[in-house]
Amino acid sequence: MKEITLVSSRTQKQIGLQALLAFGGAILIGALLLMIPQMTVSGKISFVDALFTSTSAICVTGLIVQDTAKYFTDIGKTVILILIQIGGLGIMTVGSIFGLILGRKILIKDRFYIDSSFGPRQKFSASRFFLTIAATTAVIELTGFVIMALVLHFKYAYPIKPSLTFSFFHCVSAFNNAGFSLYSNNLGSFVSDFSINIIIMLLIILGGIGFPVISEILSYRKTRHFSLHAKIVFVMTSILIFGGALLFFLFEFKNPATIGLEPLATKIISSFFQVVTARTAGFSTLSIGKLTQFSLFFLTTLMFIGASPGGTGGGIKTTTFAVVTAGALSSIRGRSQVVLFKKKLPGNLISRALTVTFTVMVLIVLSTIGVLIFEKCTLTQAIFEVTSAFGTVGLSTGITLGLTSASKIILIICMYIGRIGISTLALAIGMRSYSDRIIHPEESVTIG
Repeated sequence: MKEITLVSSRTQKQIGLQALLAFGGAILIGALLLMIPQMTVSGKISFVDALFTSTSAICVTGLIVQDTAKYFTDIGKTVILILIQIGGLGIMTVGSIFGLILGRKILIKDRFYIDSSFGPRQKFSASRFFLTIAATTAVIELTGFVIMALVLHFKYAYPIKPSLTFSFFHCVSAFNNAGFSLYSNNLGSFVSDFSINIIIMLLIILGGIGFPVISEILSYRKTRHFSLHAKIVFVMTSILIFGGALLFFLFEFKNPATIGLEPLATKIISSFFQVVTARTAGFSTLSIGKLTQFSLFFLTTLMFIGASPGGTGGGIKTTTFAVVTAGALSSIRGRSQVVLFKKKLPGNLISRALTVTFTVMVLIVLSTIGVLIFEKCTLTQAIFEVTSAFGTVGLSTGITLGLTSASKIILIICMYIGRIGISTLALAIGMRSYSDRIIHPEESVTIG
């Protein structure tokens, strides 16, 4: 039976364009707000730096061209935090949540937005899903906030107000995979603190696996079932975290500039933390610029893959990587079907995954060339910075603060595309599939 499309291609294009304009408008408004004298300690900030900071916050990246802790006032930091929360949930999601609160009905285009952003869902209430996102976000962030505030107050003797302020900012930043910090050395002061490391890691993971998966976890007692999407997310997340931590541990074990001189327990927790945060969060307890070349390349790969669909992170997504990998392995084995968890994947899904992966690779290559043209940096530094921007990660080898305006604009574009996604961009500019009316003669070519 042929599937009936509930939303016309014209409407789909309008929805994609709305998402592009919404994020773009929010970024511009954020930049203008940050240019108000009361937002910065010095009372001034260039438009490019304000635009970069606003983009980094809205796109939950964490790359900074000005030290957040020292350059912005408390009001400026509050604005950045609000931008992070709006960007993490998504502009359209925030709009739908406020619409529901004000009594607006859920429209077909809202359902299409959910399908394109969070994946298709069956037997599903759109209004309930949007409200679940708001409630889940609040509960997770507040839980992390309370625990971290207690740790800072009782363990580190922070006064009440700073413990509350620092905890709230970092928990919102962590769950939204933003990576902004109120410390000039990010979280380097807590490199050996298990409690802080674990709190931040859990928030990052929960934000990165996506709201659809969180929803399935919450309803598992009733359904006793996980979708194929959730299973792939669980497996890929586990492999990337545990396998990645092991590789990072081995690469940095003898590096005296990072964890080489640390106790074994610190080496282990640091390895897990840096791998988790590299999947799109951007926090760091180590100096990224001092990592070995192996580690930098490996973290670049993790940033490229990113988080999972429907979450607060970026990258090509874990599911896309899983589909591309499964397709390649099936082809190598000579199998005509691509199967995961005893489920056959549709051919058009594999094609879309390959298209997204290839498009992102081209974007990263072109952007890296652009940065190399304008900056005196190594290829490793350039590709790391660009991948970090597209993956909305926020890790840097240390060159961000000294970038030229041209390179900042390149990274702004990468962050923007990385947050809205290749699929949304394709919808907005009107890329549609057409059925071929002319059947051309077939001929093969040699591959490999």
